[in-house]
Amino acid sequence: MRIGEFIERSNRATSQGELFGLLEKAALDEGFDRLAYGVLEISQTPPPAEGLSPAVMLNYPVGWVKHYFEQGYQDHDPVIEFSQVSLAAYIWDDLPRRFGLRPKQRRVMAEAREAGLKHGLSIPVHGPRGSVAILSFASSEDDVDPRAFGGRFQPLCAQFHVACSELGAVLRPQAQRVELTKRERECLSWVAQGKSSWDIGQILGITEFTVSYHVKKAMRKLGSGSRIVAVVKAIRLGLIRA
Repeated sequence: MRIGEFIERSNRATSQGELFGLLEKAALDEGFDRLAYGVLEISQTPPPAEGLSPAVMLNYPVGWVKHYFEQGYQDHDPVIEFSQVSLAAYIWDDLPRRFGLRPKQRRVMAEAREAGLKHGLSIPVHGPRGSVAILSFASSEDDVDPRAFGGRFQPLCAQFHVACSELGAVLRPQAQRVELTKRERECLSWVAQGKSSWDIGQILGITEFTVSYHVKKAMRKLGSGSRIVAVVKAIRLGLIRA
């Protein structure tokens, strides 16, 4: 399923279950038959603007999920720990090299692989006030290369996260009345097309610093901690075109 089709269909989803089914289909098309989505518990008050739900949705093997919680692996899972500091998609096999793993963390990952969660990658979606959602994809087969999919899955994950948040909780009224300036809309529209701040500056005849200024202002108005999520929200609110 292409990202454009996923956005269109997910915008019409009427439940989180339906939305997760669409994500399952999109992932399976790329060879990933196991996935999980969750939002790290947030203690701040008031709640974050994105209306995040702490609920977890996943289709991991039932036996592994039972074993995972019985062993308290949520306290040692490197995916949970490193998603808080990683800004981009990462491959599970790279965790020992990039971060170094403690013995219990190595055990979690080794047993996950034995349970059928192979060739995994995780994509963190950072929001305001330090919130972070984690989407993880894995395969029960040995012939999937996750390195080709991090960049392709990132916008899909941002769309899923925003749509899921909206279905799980009513957005606060002010989040529905976002107003962007013409320049903010222009900059976000070019971000949506994959342009860097330097590229956008050349197109619009303004400095790279000015572009970043307008993008950051739009992100604050949209209650987003990343450009991708800001673009997704702007599209969903009809502020820019896909």
